[in-house]
Formats: sequence, C-alpha cells, structure tokens
Amino acid sequence: MGPEIVNRNKDSIFHGDYVGRDNISVNIIMFQDNEREFVVTHKTNIRPVSYFTGRETELKELRQRIEEGRKSVLVSGMGGIGKTHICRKLFEEYQTKNSKGENRSFSHIGYIEYNGDMNSSLQECLRYKKQENPELNKEAAWRELEYLASDGKLLLFVDNVNVTVKDDPSLERLKKLPGAIVLTSRRTAFSKEFEQLRIGFLDKEQCREIYEKIRFEDSGIRVKEEEVPDLEYIIEELAAKHTITVEHLAHLARVKGWSVKTLRDQLERNGFQLEYVDDEEKLVNIQESYEVLYDLSELTEAEQNILEAFSVFPYIPLEKEICNQWLLADAGVSENDNVLFRLYRKGWLQFNIEQDSYALHPVFAQFIYEKCKPRMENHLKLIDSILERINQPMQFTFECWPFILFAINLYEKIDIEKKYIIRNKFTNQIAFWFKKIEEYEEAEKWYNISFNISKEILGECHPNTLRAYITLAEIHEDFGDYEIAEKEYRKILRNWESVSVEKKDFASITSIYDHLVSLYSNQEEYEKAENLYEKILSIKEDMLREDQWSLAAEYHFYANRYFARGKYSNAEKLYKKSIIIKKKLRVCDLVVMLSYYELAEVYMRDEKYQDALTCFVEMNKIGTDKYMKKFSAIDVYKTMKRMYVEKNLQGNFNQWLEEKMKE
Repeated sequence: MGPEIVNRNKDSIFHGDYVGRDNISVNIIMFQDNEREFVVTHKTNIRPVSYFTGRETELKELRQRIEEGRKSVLVSGMGGIGKTHICRKLFEEYQTKNSKGENRSFSHIGYIEYNGDMNSSLQECLRYKKQENPELNKEAAWRELEYLASDGKLLLFVDNVNVTVKDDPSLERLKKLPGAIVLTSRRTAFSKEFEQLRIGFLDKEQCREIYEKIRFEDSGIRVKEEEVPDLEYIIEELAAKHTITVEHLAHLARVKGWSVKTLRDQLERNGFQLEYVDDEEKLVNIQESYEVLYDLSELTEAEQNILEAFSVFPYIPLEKEICNQWLLADAGVSENDNVLFRLYRKGWLQFNIEQDSYALHPVFAQFIYEKCKPRMENHLKLIDSILERINQPMQFTFECWPFILFAINLYEKIDIEKKYIIRNKFTNQIAFWFKKIEEYEEAEKWYNISFNISKEILGECHPNTLRAYITLAEIHEDFGDYEIAEKEYRKILRNWESVSVEKKDFASITSIYDHLVSLYSNQEEYEKAENLYEKILSIKEDMLREDQWSLAAEYHFYANRYFARGKYSNAEKLYKKSIIIKKKLRVCDLVVMLSYYELAEVYMRDEKYQDALTCFVEMNKIGTDKYMKKFSAIDVYKTMKRMYVEKNLQGNFNQWLEEKMKE
C-alpha cells in the first residue's frame, strides 16, 4: 500500500496516487472544489418545452424519490409521450431553486444525453479535467462523477438509455453511484437498483393545452368552443393521445393555417388514425398513419434530400454549421436558401435556438427512412464529409464519438454494398476509434466486418485482407489472449507464403514478426523473440535495398535489442553494419559518433577494452569540440583507465593512449 496522500478536493485520504474502482491506481488530475459549478454537465439540450403541461402526478412522485436520494427509471413502451420533458422540467426546477438560494438537497446536478455508450456519453457531456494523456480521459470522467456523487448530493439525469446493462457494460458503473439518479428508457426491465416509474399518456385536456400552445404560438388563444368536440375527437380517436403526434398535428395546422374542423377533415379523408394496443404498450400503425399525415411529395427535392439524410442519423442535435457543411451540397442549395429553417417551420425538423442545432424526431425518421430508402448516390458529399470528420485527429477521443455514431448509422442504413473502398474506409475507421477508446469487443466486430469485406471482394490472401486480419490479431493481443493472437499471426504468415514474390507486402510481413516479438516479450519468452530477429532482418535487407539509411536504422535498432539481452557478439555485428552504411552515406557526424559510442559500450561490457578505445579514438577523429562535449569523451577515457588499472594493465593503457593521442 502506498503512502497516504490528501485529495485536495475533499480532504479525503487515499493510499497511492488515487485508488479508484477495482483498485486501479492511476495519476488522474481532478478539479478542485472552487472550479466546480452547480451544473456539472454541458453540451446538452436541458430546457423543457414552453408548452409543458400535465404530468403533475409523475412530477410529484419523481420529485419525492429524488429528495430521498433514490434511483429511478422512467419507462414507457414507446417514445414521444413525455419522459424527456419530465426530466427537463425537474432539472430546470432544481436549477432555479439553486439560483435563488433555496436548494438544500443537492450540491451538483447534471443532465446527460445517452448516445448508446455510457463511457462516451459521460465524456461528451460531463465537465471534468482533461488529462495530458487523452487515453486517461475516460477514467478521469468517471472519477469526477464518482467524486461528485460520493457525498450523496448529486442529482443526475441520463436521458434515453435505449439499451440494457448487458448491451452496455459501462452502465454497471452508473448503478454503483450513490444518490439520486434518474434514467429514461423505453425498456420496462432495466436493473433492480432502479425503481420503475411508468409514464402513460396525457389526458385529453392536457393534450388540448399542448395543441393550443403550439397552434397559436403560445399567444394564449384558445380553440373556439364549437371546435372543441372536433379537437377532442382528433386527440382521442385519431391521435390516440400520443403526445408527439398531437404536437406534430398542431405544427401542421399552424403551417397550413387550418382550423380544427379542416384538420379533422384532412385526417379523415386521408385515413389517418393511430391504433394503440394497450396490453402491448405500442402504436401498431404509426408508420402508415404518418405517411398519410405528411406528404413528402409536397416538399422540394432539396428538402426531401435533407430529410433523407436526417432519417439515417442518430437522434443527436446537429449544429447548424455542420448541417450546412454536410447536407447542402447534396441538396444542391446554399445557406441563403434557408432550407433547414423552412423544414422546421413546416414541422419536420426540431430546432434548438440555444444550441443553434437541428434534429429529426425518431418517429419522423423511421417514417421517412421506410418511405424513401435513401440511396448512396444521393448523399455522396455527406458520405465524404463524415469520412473526413472521423479521419481527423481529435485532441480528446470523446470529441469524435458523436461522429462515429453518425458513421455507423450511415454505414448501416445507406446502401453502399457495391462500393468496396467506401465500405472499407467506414469499417476500418469505426473499428480504429473503438480500439482507441478501448472498446475491444466493438473494435473486433468492426475489424471482422472489414476483414470479411476484403476477403469477399479481394480474396483471402490479398494484402489488404491480410492487413485487416493482422488488426484482428492485434485485438486479441491487446486483450491479453496471447495464445489466440500467436495462432492468428502464424496463420497470416502461412497465407502470405502462398502469395507470389511480386505481390508480397514486406512491410506487413515484418509487422507480423514484430507483433510476434512483442507478444513473446510480453510473456518473457525472450529466446523465442530473439529467434525471429534474423528472419526479420533478412526480410528487411531485401525490402530496403534502395533505402540504405532505413536499413542502417534497423541494424542499430536490433543491435540495441541484442545488447539489452547481453548478446554482445550479435550486437557488435549489427552496430558495425550500421556504422559502415552511415559512413558511406556521410550522415551527420553526431549520428556516426553515437553508433561508435554504443559499439564501445558493447566492447566494454564484453571486456574488449582495446576495441572500445579504438571506438573512442574514432569518435575523437570525427567529432568537433561541440560533439565531444556531448559524449563527455574525457570521462570515457577516465573510465577506461580505471578499468585497465583494475586489470593490472596500467602500463599498457598509458602507452596505448600516448600513441593514440599522437595520431
């Protein structure tokens, strides 16, 4: 156990750097208390809608659970009936209380929009101290959250958790946090740690209030008394009190300028009627109903193109600037056309004025996707833009995560089956980012897809296929499955032997050998590793005939490896080869001197002192005063003299040194 240190954030004592979950000791830099704000998350749409109404019963029960520090999950069998609005309403309530100095229950609150993975959702939304090493950011985010929750005074909302704990193991860590945590989910069974709060439909009066606020733009105007029966019929019989549908009908009536009676006539004429199956908790014909409610043929080609693109996106708000970059070129319009805002005004897109972002509700997305089946050739600029984005280096891994979700959705929903290059770019880059955030199972899945694509199109022994297979083996090595990794590396080598000499990818072959060397070294099987050195160098001598400088570097590298293992004769041979090439190429004097210096160290360790002195004299011939200071040659001579004295060779040393200095 390490020495006691004080966590400056809380004057809490830990042992070692910071002992966290599973006794992981990692040097994580954290905020101090004076750096934290009441709201601990950002980049999220947490303001409730202006037409929030009803839900007093659910609000009261959830508020009581929150005050008692319990965990809850708001569940319903479908989206669009108000779970998110309830959470946003309570979030605003506690934020307002805090601003007035009335909050006594919580020190911090946060709101996280779940994106399919709790690790990345946390990194994207939580305010935490970014680490110098980006690979520590995931752990830093979790430790910040765990610290905030440790006194039981954190209130955390996590919206739209659409998977089970089994599907996303990172949710396990969320379950262990103390205090008030509220999830929303369509899944009726989540975890025993979270109590269910089932959310049902609003009553007709509440739906009417929502309709009026949207239809008359929150002006206070009410539906005329003679129109109330028609509106109630629409709400109960045609819209099945489905909240999001009532909202969309209000938008439609506002855009079209329809009265309630006209809206009812239009809906009935087109056969619009949602059917709710009570025992299954779902609307059985929402797809068909929305098709008659919203006529895509009334939109321009540009508007249809943009909605098609949104239909394959995850339900994540997309900044207006990115929308313009990704979507306008394929639609054949410019920013001056205001096509995105037009779609919002017509009720198709959602717009967040604070974030300046657009999104398409999942209900619409499903309807448009099923109706249009977006084709790749209509979205080529979008495909290029997303590929470009996920290929960009990111300072922090979490910055790329939302775009990986866009890439996955695009790959899975747009038909690119016949475009091998595009498919491979997507699968490789998606796999790369999963590997980078250490989601190895997902990385393996996507590398497998890439491998199978190459195998199908190019054949099992094509260099591209084998390179994909190498990466799969790397995943097993990263997992610590050394036996499996070794078998796969060996299999790749056998496959490569079947490829003709002209097609052999020497760089990839040596890469496999390098992986085997690393694999053996990790298991401390150093003899096995060394047995591969000569094979690797033999390949590289063929590969680097035209690149002698790189070959010299390889000789030097493997000489270092032999030296570290005490194989001095092997190291001597390779250092000499490296020096011959470097002198022939007339590289920088300092580089040659370095090789002589390391060769001298080999001789000294091997007690070949005369040869070592020869190396130092060669250094002296090459080096200027500046370089000699770099190597401290005088100190080297003193060291050599001491060694000669110990071997009773003092006279020999003085005589030899005098002769060499005369030279």
